[in-house]
Amino acid sequence: MTDLSPPAAPASAPKPPGNLRLLHLTDLHFLAGAGERMLGVDTEQSFVDTLRAALASGPPPDLVLLTGDLVQDPVPSAYRRLRERLRGLPCPAYCLPGNHDDPRLIEQHLVGAGVLFQSNLVVGGWQIICLDSTIPRLPFGRLGGEQLRLLEDLLGRHPECHALIALHHHAVPSGSAWMDTMVLEDADRLFGLLAAHPRVRAVVCGHVHQAIDRTHQGVRMIATPSTCFQFKPLQADFALDALPPGYRWIELGADGGIATTMGRGREIPEGLDFSSRGY
Repeated sequence: MTDLSPPAAPASAPKPPGNLRLLHLTDLHFLAGAGERMLGVDTEQSFVDTLRAALASGPPPDLVLLTGDLVQDPVPSAYRRLRERLRGLPCPAYCLPGNHDDPRLIEQHLVGAGVLFQSNLVVGGWQIICLDSTIPRLPFGRLGGEQLRLLEDLLGRHPECHALIALHHHAVPSGSAWMDTMVLEDADRLFGLLAAHPRVRAVVCGHVHQAIDRTHQGVRMIATPSTCFQFKPLQADFALDALPPGYRWIELGADGGIATTMGRGREIPEGLDFSSRGY
């Protein structure tokens, strides 16, 4: 497997005490077999290239956050290969499921070697809560009573912390009609809960294969491009965008502030089939 140990970090100002540096990666879509292609793209190689570019772009992260669609084919071999690809990271990786994932297989074949699959992380004055918004065999999302109760319980345990919530599905419309048929369907319940917890600073997601950063009902909503192919924004029907894979750095400040920058690979993945009408 490729060595993903980062090169020496470029010169930069020292990181302020108490700040956390997160690398957000999402929508990897690993396939069942090595070298297989989706929409013309070797999604595994695209992930490796994107991760390498991210690690070379600045100081190393304190943790990596992977927000679902880790695989396209939910089979043990795909998760095992992803675990090997994450083995060289300089920090722990926290993952959550997307609509193409199988949580049971994540626990059995991905967790280990620095990869974690858990709901709650408290570090450096921040609470990071990972939720499961998936419904088996369906593309749209729902938290439901169990996940919403979990969220409220976890927020109640650490009232001294700033909070970041991560899930796969987007809770606010993307503006693309076809993609917004797969939105988080109980987003109103989520925002109703968040209204009582003003220390929640942001909700981070994947799923949309594009960049979003805006505020909704007082909460910052952040989405990151995929590590493979991108969806063209504001489209009625499925369309691929001519943009390279992406990643996002998220700096969580000790004062509750959030600074984020997005980066991309140097080129569009080889073989991307722009004639595709879906996947």
